[in-house]
Parts: sequence; structure tokens; C-alpha cells
Amino acid sequence: MKSLAHPHQLVNAFCVFDDLSVVLFGKTNRGRPSMLSRSEAATIILMKNAFGINCLKKLYRLLQTNYSHEFHLPVYKNFVVTINRYSLDFLVLINVLLQLQHRQSGVVKIIDSTAIPVCKNIRIYAHKVMKKIATRSKTTTGWFYGLKLHIVTDLKRNILMMKFTTGNIDDRVVLDGFLYQLKNSLVLADAGYISSKLQQKAIHRNNVILTSVRKNMKKLATPLQIFLLNMRGRIESVFSVLKERLGLITSLPRSENGYLAHYSRVLFGYLFEPLIS
Repeated sequence: MKSLAHPHQLVNAFCVFDDLSVVLFGKTNRGRPSMLSRSEAATIILMKNAFGINCLKKLYRLLQTNYSHEFHLPVYKNFVVTINRYSLDFLVLINVLLQLQHRQSGVVKIIDSTAIPVCKNIRIYAHKVMKKIATRSKTTTGWFYGLKLHIVTDLKRNILMMKFTTGNIDDRVVLDGFLYQLKNSLVLADAGYISSKLQQKAIHRNNVILTSVRKNMKKLATPLQIFLLNMRGRIESVFSVLKERLGLITSLPRSENGYLAHYSRVLFGYLFEPLIS
């Protein structure tokens, strides 16, 4: 992607979000106006991802040093409060884009989940911030303490649906909910989604669930089925970008709202980055 450091790209990004904000939120004049508008906050989040910054403090220093003329920055404490407050509005923008991408998607969908630990395992018993939400669970890579992110993508790696759950939720429970929003689709999944009940529910919506098999199962697959199942790896690249490049996994927030705001910013950056580049 092109860097958002160029002034013209900053202006384009701001204009896109300013137009969207007027349509979705309208013009509100209640209360004391914030030094940073919703459109400016959205542009700043894309800059954060473009520069590979995972910490709001480093982002604030960058803005102070190189973009003091473009943004009227408050003090750091108010900057964090403002960005976290607008993160709730980002969820509205995310939902709009997800619905648009879902309508434009093809027949083949891929579903999977990934662990979102909120701390290292050695610190589980000392962790207090997310104790009301986070749970212990086990994946193929081992135990973790935190949440799960479930997503549905198309073959172009566009996210179509997503949901956060506690770490101990069965993946099939989430797929059951997603099936009500899917129609005339071929859903590719791993062996963790095997369920005869889900297969029956999928048929009622003209959906087909194609899963890989467990080691203790004897089942033949056609060359076409093997080819399709091999495409499931594309969703792993989405998780890789979210975690490795955009820093989805963190232990820095000091409140539940701080964690949720961080997750919304990361997902917002992933979804809207291609539209601005």
C-alpha cells in the first residue's frame, strides 16, 4: 500500500471519513466540541497502521513531530480518551463495510477462529483487567487465556462477518449463528466444525458446509473437495496480518473498554486500509 504520510493521501482519507460520518452520524453540536473530529481520528488510525505503530504513545509523538500542522492535538491523556471514544463509532463503520462486502462476495466462504490472549499464561492468575470476560481454553497450539475472534471471509480475504466470544465457546455455536446470515453459500471449515445438526441447518438455507476430516474418520474426498479445502489457508493470512502487522494481541490496555477499543481500531484499520490506498 502507499504510505499515508503524503499530505494528499491524508486529505483523501479525511474526506472519505468526513462524508461517511455525515451520512451515518449526522451533524451534532451537543456539548463541548472535541479538538479531534471523528474523521480526523479515523485518519489517524489508518496512519497508525501504515507506519506500523502499535502503541498510542508512539503515535502521539509521531503526530506531534511531523503532523502538528495537520492535526490540532490535545494533551496526551485527552488524546487517548478521544481515540477510545471514537473507537465505538468505528464499529458502526465496520458493520457497514462488512454488509457491503457480504453482498458483493461470491459463493465460497471460509470460516475459522483464532485465539486472542489478553496476557501471557504465566500471568493468568495475576491478570485482573479482563477477568469478567476472558476465559481459559485450548487450541491446537496450546492453552491460552482470553477471547476468540471468529471470522468469515471470501476467497479474496475480505472479511464478511466477525464475532468476538469468550475463549471457551465452541466454534460450532458461532457457525450456527452465522448460518442464519448465509444463503446459497459453500462454507469451508476445518474439522472443529464437524456437526450433523449444522449440516441439516445449512441445507435449509441452501448452504453446504465442507469440512476436513479428523484422523480417526474414514472418508474419501474428491479432487475438487481437496482443492477447495486447501483454500482454507487463505483465512490464516488474514489472522497473520491482524496479529503480526497490526498488533491485535496486546496486554497494554488498563480497562475492558481499552481492550475492546484496541480491537475495534485494529479491525477498522484492516478493513478500510485498502479503500484509502
